Amino acid sequence: MSSAALTPIRLNWNAPRMRNNAPRIVFGEQPRTSPIAFFLFQLVNATVFLRPAEIVPELLGLPIYEALIGACLLLSLNTIRTEVTPQQMYHNPITICVLGVLLACAMSHGTHGYLGGVLESTELFFKTALYFLLLITCVDTPERFRWFLFGTVLCSVIMVTCCVIDYMEWVDFVFVTHVVDRDGEDETGATEHILRMRGTGIFEDPNDISLLIVASAILCFYFLTDLSFSYFRWLWFLPIGSLVTALICTRSRGGILSGGAAFLTYILLRYGRGWSVFAGALGLLALPVLAGRQGEIDLEEGTGQERIQMWAEGLDAIKNPNVLFGIGHNTYQDIAGLVAHNSYVHTYVELGFFGGTFFFGCFFFSALALFRVTDPKIELRHTELRRFAPYLAAILAGWGVGLFSLSRAYIVPTYMVIGMAASFIALAGPQLTNACWLIAWNRQHVTKLVISSVGLLAFLYVFVKVFARFN
Repeated sequence: MSSAALTPIRLNWNAPRMRNNAPRIVFGEQPRTSPIAFFLFQLVNATVFLRPAEIVPELLGLPIYEALIGACLLLSLNTIRTEVTPQQMYHNPITICVLGVLLACAMSHGTHGYLGGVLESTELFFKTALYFLLLITCVDTPERFRWFLFGTVLCSVIMVTCCVIDYMEWVDFVFVTHVVDRDGEDETGATEHILRMRGTGIFEDPNDISLLIVASAILCFYFLTDLSFSYFRWLWFLPIGSLVTALICTRSRGGILSGGAAFLTYILLRYGRGWSVFAGALGLLALPVLAGRQGEIDLEEGTGQERIQMWAEGLDAIKNPNVLFGIGHNTYQDIAGLVAHNSYVHTYVELGFFGGTFFFGCFFFSALALFRVTDPKIELRHTELRRFAPYLAAILAGWGVGLFSLSRAYIVPTYMVIGMAASFIALAGPQLTNACWLIAWNRQHVTKLVISSVGLLAFLYVFVKVFARFN
């Protein structure tokens, strides 16, 4: 690649145009991986939601996910190699951030001289990083991107609907269980409990599945507004109804916050700032009525205060000398008794400022690219990609806000959303009227990332100082 093709992007709108001799491997509309590899990846993605061993107990113990991802890797290996070259990653900084988290997991133990932790942490997160690399490698055309979205929402809706049916006690699915949680005290001081809906497999926590529900509902609305479905598109109201019911059944306050952030982001990008302010005010007024206790968010006591105290205990642990590389991957429970219930706090504490910045960078660069591509001054020629942009921004905002109440910085679903954004960004660049790189790992962008990361960490410190109540 010539040096001209690697010209850094400025933060003004005059981003460098792509040269006619730019390699097809970077911005090609023809698929770079075989249809079989893409099909296998769809199966890999499906097993994230619907685990065969949970549905058919006889399959328990069989490495189905590992076999599928291994076969997909073999068919995509040559293309993955191109994704991790310096030239390619320069214009795909989200990939750098994901691999940076992988490196940070190892260094968080390596700096403490714990070799066993280095090997264990690298192995654990490598599986997640591999999923991300396969996603951006196999989902390499707008058509495949659309099929990926359809497959994701289909599997999600099936799993969530099964959970709702079981929660309502219409059918007893052996692979679905729910949880009874403490829900404060009544007027007499007695502890109250509520039954909360859980998902399957990796979504067994009600808060986990609530984030998936919000993201899936956004995808349903995307397909609902697709005129190519003709009258059949109205059928998407059925899964939307199931998803709304499921969100209520989770009793998740984090899910409500995630849904609110997603909704306001979509309104902002689709209809403008005025309508978003109006919708936000209306939502705040309606929340206590529509959501009941699920909409009551109390930072002074209860689970809200307990989580803030856990954040404070974690942040206290990364004062010198752990501020740069952290206390070690998967060691938060050793200092606080539980995980942080905040992915940003969790990564800053376990992986230090180094790893926390890379994790935050996944969302920072995604948001930066989406901000550029949705600006009225930029014309995205591909109709479906242009139409999907505000929906993707809503998914990213909902998931990113949801992570403030969940420690899910290392799991596949989080990198499914990040990978969705990375794939969209790679596909959108050549579809702009003046085809350009939307983001780059250059000095200007990295400087803004570091400054933003410092700002986030400072905000978290100030927040816990103000709201933590230790008796």
